[in-house]
Amino acid sequence: MLIKVGSLLEKKDYEGAKTLLHGLESCPHLSPLQRFNVGWLYGKAHDSVDALGVFKSVQADVPDRLTHAYAIALADFELGRYELSIETLTALQSKGSFDAKCADLLGVSYSKLGQYQEAYRVMAENLQQNPSNPYAYFNLITLFVDTGELDKATQVADKAVAAFPQDAEPLSMRGSIELSQSKTEDAYRDFALAAQLSPAAPDPPFFMALADYRQSKFDEAVKILRAAIASGIADSDLHYLLAECLVRVDASDQATVLSQLDEAIQLNPNSVSARVLRGERLLESGRPQDALVDLKIARALEPNAQRDARNATYLLARAYLAVGKRDEANELFAQLSPQVSSDKADALNQLSQRKVRATLHP
Repeated sequence: MLIKVGSLLEKKDYEGAKTLLHGLESCPHLSPLQRFNVGWLYGKAHDSVDALGVFKSVQADVPDRLTHAYAIALADFELGRYELSIETLTALQSKGSFDAKCADLLGVSYSKLGQYQEAYRVMAENLQQNPSNPYAYFNLITLFVDTGELDKATQVADKAVAAFPQDAEPLSMRGSIELSQSKTEDAYRDFALAAQLSPAAPDPPFFMALADYRQSKFDEAVKILRAAIASGIADSDLHYLLAECLVRVDASDQATVLSQLDEAIQLNPNSVSARVLRGERLLESGRPQDALVDLKIARALEPNAQRDARNATYLLARAYLAVGKRDEANELFAQLSPQVSSDKADALNQLSQRKVRATLHP
């Protein structure tokens, strides 16, 4: 049964996995170690509440005190209860039982609470004691990014790249820092190396193309994105960025642009950027009724404070106007500041910033 659960987790069928785990949990013949493993699998299925309940139902020395305490701390962390995670880990540390993964979790827990000095103390010590642990570098990079110390973040990223020359992640993290500092050419080199090391990963070609896009090298960006897609990478953002580039290459080729946006939305129906751009292109093509569908969805997906939501609101108002619904259009226009029509050019910027943040918070 545990093998079946593992198979479902590999397929990301978390609900199916949890259904099997509920059945297993009630089995009276499970050994304490098997019960603990059920809890661990609950955690992998993103059910930290049930995981925590199982962990606390078995003795603290199952399978051993360090693993047991770490499991409880991790479940509390996933539930956003960072104080409890810290309490469990510091108690473990005081007893002389601690390892690199515990230090990683403790440092990040402090960081989540904004206790950056404590986080730095734990992370710096962890890096010194465990220089072969990649997350010791990654967590420290993230800490420096969060505190706005980008030069220090870059220094740690340099060390991570040197320590793990065959790992794409430190290159991507350093490239993301460089991109946020507008060091476009440096970022491009790092992402190109990351793409070589991890050819199936979607982010390196996305950021390479983005670097070209920012330098108005739209044809080069198109080549990178088409090559990545042709290699078998199925990623919504690649198709969306390709559409953005194609608009700049030949805005009159609506069919090709729309086909890429169709692919982007098929891969991720919740892509606000793709919905907004497709709504805009449909509107420009004289299809306001079709545009309404995308723009309503995009506006519902983003909080109103987000720029993408303002873009969607502006375009949705235009679409309502185009189909003769003047009252609905005026109501939306009244919600917008005068400069909002110029915000729509920044939709790609918003997406790239989100992806940079995600890369720097592994």
